Amino acid sequence: MRRPFIRTAILTLLVWPCCVLAATVQIQIKGMNFHPDTVTVAPGTTVTWTNDDAFGHTTTSDTKLWDSGVLAPGKSFSHTFDKPGSFPYHCAVHTFMTGTVTVK
Repeated sequence: MRRPFIRTAILTLLVWPCCVLAATVQIQIKGMNFHPDTVTVAPGTTVTWTNDDAFGHTTTSDTKLWDSGVLAPGKSFSHTFDKPGSFPYHCAVHTFMTGTVTVK
């Protein structure tokens, strides 16, 4: 009777750390800028961009790793970064809007 409980407890302890380590970083699009425009995250982190501006914007990788398409005001887009590196991005609609996600 105790074996299923012990097995469940052990599995919970093994799975729990991976869930706790997963993180989400928020980037706000507002005032024709990304805020913050540069972030450093650990591998496995999900970055979510939210368009809090009055205009449509994109978050588009300079290396074509991701492309949100045009985000209407109030909409969000997320991408999970699994590998280390530096990932510059821009808004395809307003190319002066740039940012970088660094994964290490």
